[in-house]
Amino acid sequence: MFATGGYDHIIHLWEVKANFSAASPKALAMKHNSVVQSLLPICDTSHKLMSGGADCTINLYDLASERVVNTLKTSNIIYNSHTTISPFCTITEVSHRDLQFEIRDHRLVPEIPVQRFGHACTQVSGRYVRGASLPSEGLFACGDRDGTVRLWDLRRSNKVINEIPCSRGQKIVQVVPCADSKLLACSENGQISVLDY
Repeated sequence: MFATGGYDHIIHLWEVKANFSAASPKALAMKHNSVVQSLLPICDTSHKLMSGGADCTINLYDLASERVVNTLKTSNIIYNSHTTISPFCTITEVSHRDLQFEIRDHRLVPEIPVQRFGHACTQVSGRYVRGASLPSEGLFACGDRDGTVRLWDLRRSNKVINEIPCSRGQKIVQVVPCADSKLLACSENGQISVLDY
């Protein structure tokens, strides 16, 4: 199965036939009031799908009971979502010039405030800049518009632990973890760099 969402504000769950000859969609009973920009499968006490939208809303949909079990408001538009080492916590990338990332423990919302971290910049990173969670190491990495990749330790996320110059003057659009303490960083002009962290 895989999930899709977009400009129609609707999320579809697709089931693919075993021989990959066809896929059939089913609209889920979770809806946003704006563009669906992020979908993330999570498994805490059950299999769930987390959706994030430009309406500053996160929905947690339980796949077994086929219903939304939690709806959360975010501080701004959600661009991307990531898992962490804890199955109950997720990271969202939001539209801010500072503190662009938010860690949520879904068991404690709304009693415990969201933990925010990031770096100061002159412009919002935008939906086409995607970071990477490295759950087994408790780290998070993300590039910026100026070509730098930053790394945070999620246990002490109040400061950047490493800044890696990558593509001077070129926006880093995606960071992907790979083996042996390395990251792949892709710039907007299609350049891919292998970085040691």
